[in-house]
Amino acid sequence: MHSSLILLTILLAVVWRWQWRGDQGQLPHRSWQVRWESALGHFCLPPLTIVLVAGAVLSMGHHGTMMGWSVSPVGCWVSLGVLFWFSGVLVYSLGRALRTHWRLRQYPTITLPQGETARCVPTDIPIAAQIGLWRSSLLVSQGWLDQLTPAEQRAVLAHEQAHAAFKDPLWFFGLGLLRRFAFWLPNTTALWENLLLLREIRADQQAANSSDPLVLAELLVKLTRQMTLAMQPPDLGADLDACAGFNEPLSISRLEQRVDALLTPAPESETQASGLCRLAWLVTAVLPLATTCLHS
Repeated sequence: MHSSLILLTILLAVVWRWQWRGDQGQLPHRSWQVRWESALGHFCLPPLTIVLVAGAVLSMGHHGTMMGWSVSPVGCWVSLGVLFWFSGVLVYSLGRALRTHWRLRQYPTITLPQGETARCVPTDIPIAAQIGLWRSSLLVSQGWLDQLTPAEQRAVLAHEQAHAAFKDPLWFFGLGLLRRFAFWLPNTTALWENLLLLREIRADQQAANSSDPLVLAELLVKLTRQMTLAMQPPDLGADLDACAGFNEPLSISRLEQRVDALLTPAPESETQASGLCRLAWLVTAVLPLATTCLHS
């Protein structure tokens, strides 16, 4: 019975992911808040449900019955494999984060003209990123200092401060963990790229509150041209693989969406999903734990 429960959960996770349409459906015409809630739910809940079901099955053990059906050790072994894989991905992700933190600490700390402190990377490519987990720090390149005007630097700093305020480095550490764990589920890559884009749109709009949106839009186009022609250092690229934004060559589609979001803000009538909706997501995620009540 436990094996059937695990197979049913995996099937539901696949269907849940498969029916996501994202930018091919009606969501591009909605605000980034609505799109973020939709993409985040479809990205996180299917793999989390699988992990929780595996934990529930393992806690029930292979003795007794479930809904009158006998249980066997097979479900426990499968659950153990799922949790072992998740733990391995977690250890790997933490190891990468610690290695990145150690590597970036080798770069000198400087004081920017705007008064901020940052790590400086000796490369001509204009790079700015928030690095770290709970307490992230700013990373800039020598090219960022030399090639951008003071107004452009202030716009980029406002964008990066928005990432820090939203705890984006920590969020995307967790999302990257789920991405590696559930790489085999449908639409994993599409959802990941969609979340990256929506993260940048959110930071762009937050930065637009203190900077000219037109300056931000022109800066996006300018840096996209430069990054298209430049080659990022391989050793640095490995450390910045999740830091999309002003330091990544954007596709035309993603660039257009970010520029459009800056120049044509979403209607004020659209707000973030209500607390009741978030509570429904949470209940859905922990629902597998209720299956332990069916075991006797």
